[in-house]
Amino acid sequence: MNEALRLEALRLEALRLEALRLEALRLEALRLNDRYLSEVVIEFGLCPWAERAISGGELRRSVICEETPALAVALAFIDELAGAGAAASVGMLIFARTDVASPAFDRFAEEVRRADRERCRAQGRKDFVMAAFHPDAATSFGNPYQLISFLRRTPDPTIQLVRAELIDELRAARPSLSDDITQQNFARVTARGADRLDAVLRDIRRDRDQTYATLTRATVSISVSGASSA
Repeated sequence: MNEALRLEALRLEALRLEALRLEALRLEALRLNDRYLSEVVIEFGLCPWAERAISGGELRRSVICEETPALAVALAFIDELAGAGAAASVGMLIFARTDVASPAFDRFAEEVRRADRERCRAQGRKDFVMAAFHPDAATSFGNPYQLISFLRRTPDPTIQLVRAELIDELRAARPSLSDDITQQNFARVTARGADRLDAVLRDIRRDRDQTYATLTRATVSISVSGASSA
């Protein structure tokens, strides 16, 4: 094999391995997010629109594998949600490779929110209600409103998007919806034990760190093996 062919074979193999790694990462990110939704949100009864979306098949998720959060990628996902109509009432944009601190990710989520709001005005549609979640969110709380950040410790940095029409529908029956949910969540977590919930969140985080470390080691091992055989 001449040098040009050898280099091309190495390049194609590297692309194949990267595609396999990213697909494995995507599937693991979804599995970890499933754990969060099942063991935290559903088990503790924390979010009425999330429960409704999951049980009704109206949840859409996208795993982003780029290391740096990009506004264009987020807006493209919002376009997908908007195009799906009522069939997608809740979306979760999961940034599995993003190593961004919680405050910086909050700022990115706000950038997405403002950009989409401007587009909504031009397109004549309602915007999505967004919230930033992060694995390094608060690990303690002292009142119902501090609990909000404590609960948002997803395994990966995530933006949750809820269709405004869904919230409007729920608020029509309960005008004080947000405050009611905050107080209800505080009562439920307090009754069932904050330590218990914290243990679940920490276990999911350990699962995430171990899983991603294993994927990284496997990729390095395969890459070295492939290079040696070439």
